[in-house]
Amino acid sequence: MSTKYEAGATVYELAAEFGCHRATVAERLKKAGIVMRGQAPTPEAIDSMVNLHASGLSPLEVGEQLGYCANTVRRCLRECQI
Repeated sequence: MSTKYEAGATVYELAAEFGCHRATVAERLKKAGIVMRGQAPTPEAIDSMVNLHASGLSPLEVGEQLGYCANTVRRCLRECQI
């Protein structure tokens, strides 16, 4: 399941395939340590974004390391006034 999710399948697609509710899929993915797409970054993730950006990485590089898109990184940095 996690391999398909990481390859781009949605929780809705996986729920249909496995015959369960999307919340069940999300719960199992989270228990497997998979970072869910579309989730807001945690305060810890934002701290990591700030530190990685301060070390010289671009928003794209920071996002690739942490699993967020560059726009999310830019937004978080802007909100932190970086």
